Amino acid sequence: MRPRFLLFLPLGAALLLAAAVAVHFLLSEPEPEAAPAWVSPVTVAPPATPATAPTNPEPVKAPPAQALVARVEVTEEGKRATVVPIQPGDLVPEPEVENPPPQQNDPIEPEKPQTAAWKHGKMVRMSELLERDVERLEEERLAAEKRGDGEEAKRLEVQLRRHRARLGKLRDETETLAETARQEPGQ
Repeated sequence: MRPRFLLFLPLGAALLLAAAVAVHFLLSEPEPEAAPAWVSPVTVAPPATPATAPTNPEPVKAPPAQALVARVEVTEEGKRATVVPIQPGDLVPEPEVENPPPQQNDPIEPEKPQTAAWKHGKMVRMSELLERDVERLEEERLAAEKRGDGEEAKRLEVQLRRHRARLGKLRDETETLAETARQEPGQ
C-alpha cells in the first residue's frame, strides 16, 4: 500500500463518524425531564389580613401529591415549558395584550424664544465647560510628560491648541452676544 492511501482511510472513517453523530443529535428530539427527586411540593396559602388573622392559625393542609405534579410541555415555538396546575389562592396573571392602549405622554412645553440673552447664556455655559476641558487636558499633558510618554504629550498638546482656539472664538461670540443682549428690548 502507498502511504498516501493510509492517511485517507482513518480520515474518512473520522468524517463518517462525525456525520453520524451530527445526524443523531439533529434528528433526535429531547426527552422531557422528570422533576428531580429532591424537589418537594410547594403550597401557597392566601395572605392573612390583620383584621381576620386568627390568633392561633391552623396549618394549611397540602392538596394531594398528584395535584402538585408539574409537567413539561413543548410549546408551538419548540421551547420547553414547565406547567404547574393552578391551586386555590394562586393569582392568575392576565394574558398579554397584543396592542396595548397608547400611553399618555406629558404635554410638550412650548419652545422658549431664542433671544440674544438666551443664546448668551448658552455660550457662557459652553465656555465654562470648554475651560474645564482645557484644564483637564493640561493636567493630562503634564502627567504624560512626567511619565515620559512623549507621543501622548504631543497628542494632548495638539488637542489643547484646538480647544484653546475654539475657546477664543467662543469668548468673542459671547462678548458680541452680551452686547446684543443688553440692547435687546425687555432687558
